[in-house]
Amino acid sequence: MENITDENYIGLICNGEFNAIPDFKIGELFESFFDNINYNVVKENEKIYVDFTGEATCDDKPCKILIRFEVDKFAEEFEIAEVKVDNDILTEDEILDLLEDIAYVGGAVVEDDYCIDCSDGDCSNCLHDCMNDEVDSDDNEIDEEDDDENSKNNKKTN
Repeated sequence: MENITDENYIGLICNGEFNAIPDFKIGELFESFFDNINYNVVKENEKIYVDFTGEATCDDKPCKILIRFEVDKFAEEFEIAEVKVDNDILTEDEILDLLEDIAYVGGAVVEDDYCIDCSDGDCSNCLHDCMNDEVDSDDNEIDEEDDDENSKNNKKTN
């Protein structure tokens, strides 16, 4: 293993992408949304984190946001470990709302039906039951189309 520097860990985040916002680099999205940006590498309990801090406007007042990324020791993968706004820890839904705001300002869109618990399209452990929702909504659309087609066919034969 080569000697990985703090800059390598920070670069992984800045040049990486959120799964929910593909094709947009995190660093560029953050630069368009936050003021007074700072990245700091924290090593504790044999884990490596990159703490991003920035200032933004929350509910029409200034706030300080911390996004803590857990990074693997090889600086190849990362995930959001925690998000705080003025020391209040956000829930998963609040994190997704924040990501939507960041994406919007940066000219991106959060993918539909994305949730943090799903990984690489596998929603088997997801609290939101994403896969079942997707299948049900698709089935309903097909059923409605079939019903419309059947009613047209019935009209033609009468």
